[in-house]
Amino acid sequence: MSEKATPEQTMTAREGRDRVVELVMNTTKQLDVTGWWPRNGVAWAQECSPGEGEEGASYGYDRWAPQGTAHIEDAKRVAEYWESLGMTVRTVNPTTHPTVFAEGGPVLRASFYTDASDQSYSIGATAPCSPADAVALNDEDEAERKQGKVLPGDEGLVVEEDPPQ
Repeated sequence: MSEKATPEQTMTAREGRDRVVELVMNTTKQLDVTGWWPRNGVAWAQECSPGEGEEGASYGYDRWAPQGTAHIEDAKRVAEYWESLGMTVRTVNPTTHPTVFAEGGPVLRASFYTDASDQSYSIGATAPCSPADAVALNDEDEAERKQGKVLPGDEGLVVEEDPPQ
């Protein structure tokens, strides 16, 4: 292993998916807010951004909830939780509707918005880049779902049955 290699660089895309889903789900449990839902449906693979240093894919996942009333306290609670995981944390706009950003730890980056669209809270995370093809990962995930498998990040997803033919 070279000097530059880190555990994050050696994880598979699916391991990255599992980590972002776990981080987001565990972060929602830090807050006294109910009604969390996966706004974008499921954990999804995307091509890595050119600035991330390598080609491949990484998973992203987010959950939303009706906006809480203790914005400042909730942001502090999320920041403290993420710091406990070894993440580097910074908070923007800390006195009204804070936004918490974090990097490192179990994921590449994460965010918590206390004033997301539609008066919502939003928690999202992105996994480190892994050697993989985003389209193929999403196609494989969808094929597994069609076979009835529930993948990490499918929690809260409304499954529609195919109408009888």
